[in-house]
Amino acid sequence: MSASKVSQSNSLLSFLGSLGAILIFALILLIAYLPNRPAPVDAQVVADRQVKADEARAAGIKKLTNLEVVNAETGTARIPIENAKLLTIASYQSEPLGSDVAEVIEAALAPPIEAAVAEDTPSPALEAAEATAHGAE
Repeated sequence: MSASKVSQSNSLLSFLGSLGAILIFALILLIAYLPNRPAPVDAQVVADRQVKADEARAAGIKKLTNLEVVNAETGTARIPIENAKLLTIASYQSEPLGSDVAEVIEAALAPPIEAAVAEDTPSPALEAAEATAHGAE
């Protein structure tokens, strides 16, 4: 009977000793190696790339969300993507757009129109869109 108790206590002590050895190794690794890690060689290159990527993302978001006149002579304007979606849906849902083009554009650009009226400044993109609509009639 005492032989089985000794083997159970031996296995428990062996397990605890192995666990302790692993924990001591991890502690030595943490204390000695990790705080003394050198900085990556290309840290400046990575930082420069991150800055360029952030600028590119910001420029893309600006193009997708702001009104902008691309070419005033031809009446080409860049409108926010949400408004472009509304115009596309309206063009697919309606009959061939004849005189309704101006109404569809006004409905799609309602928030920018209200903002331009509130600021008492005409929106160049809206003027370009209206010029295109009147040219289509």
